[in-house]
Amino acid sequence: MAKIPTETVREQPLPDWDAAERVDARNLPCPQPLLAMRRALREYEVGTLLCVIATDEASWRDFHSFAALSGRSLLRAERRDNTFLYWLYAGK
Repeated sequence: MAKIPTETVREQPLPDWDAAERVDARNLPCPQPLLAMRRALREYEVGTLLCVIATDEASWRDFHSFAALSGRSLLRAERRDNTFLYWLYAGK
C-alpha cells in the first residue's frame, strides 16, 4: 500500500480582535453602518483590522450580504445584546 504524504499545514495566527480599529456606527439607521464600513475600508491602510460596531438590526443582513457579494471576508460577526460587531480587514 502506498504511503500518503502528509503536509505541514501552516496555521495563521488569530487576529488580535481587541486591537482592531473601531468604527462606531451605533445609532445610525440602515444603510449608514454599511456605508461607514465601506468608507473605513478605503481610509485605513491595507491589512488594518477593523471592528464595526452597530446597533441597527438590518446591519446583520447587510454585512453578511456585502461579504458574500463582494468576495470580502467577514472574519467574525457577533451580536452582544442589542449591539452588533463585525471584523474585517481594510484594503482592496
